[in-house]
Amino acid sequence: LPNAPYKDVSQAILNVWRPARWANWMFEVDIAKSDISANNFTFGHGGFQGARGNDAGGDFFIENVFEELDYTGEFFHNETDGKLYLFYNGTGAPPASATVVAPQQQVLVNMSGTQWDPVKDVKLTGVTYTAAAYTYMN
Repeated sequence: LPNAPYKDVSQAILNVWRPARWANWMFEVDIAKSDISANNFTFGHGGFQGARGNDAGGDFFIENVFEELDYTGEFFHNETDGKLYLFYNGTGAPPASATVVAPQQQVLVNMSGTQWDPVKDVKLTGVTYTAAAYTYMN
């Protein structure tokens, strides 16, 4: 963990690659069972991504901790104080005309059918989808 120790891991997500790196699992940190001062984290909620279990993992990384905000284009939203931190991809301060998109919707388009009554003949044209809120921990 390159920038540890971390002051607050309440929003942290631990990402662990499956063997052979074809998918990864995401876990929240179980703060009650972790020794944060020793950088010893216990996996909490998660691990259901990738559709298969395994007793071994591979490489890992951590996200959603302020101290790892160290590369251009990265951001961190502190849910406690509501502040959004951005590692700007440029020199100097961001221009006053800069915009930030904060996706709120997890589903942009939904069409539901059944085996017996499927959705048919739908065509979406002239639409640009740019952002959706993450769903990997749901």
